[in-house]
Amino acid sequence: MHPSSPLITALALATVLAAPRSMADVVQGVLGPANAEAVIRDRDGKEVARLPAGSFQVWLPAGSYVAECLAPNKGKQLTLRSLAQPTSVNLDCS
Repeated sequence: MHPSSPLITALALATVLAAPRSMADVVQGVLGPANAEAVIRDRDGKEVARLPAGSFQVWLPAGSYVAECLAPNKGKQLTLRSLAQPTSVNLDCS
């Protein structure tokens, strides 16, 4: 079969249409200061990632999240959004 055959085109279209609407993408950034630690929680409060100080990269479905500092400023909350594209965010737990 030729690569541009109707069957190939139909399979490609079916794959695109079957993809989930809320796609995940990478959220990257830096968590500071040097002794920081945080968790990222989804809208239901479920922990989806644990971050040590320094550079991080996590895959998150598109949506709103809360980064909750565990150290040094325990309880500080920072809101972040994961878009359906790479997103950069720096988190400060001081």
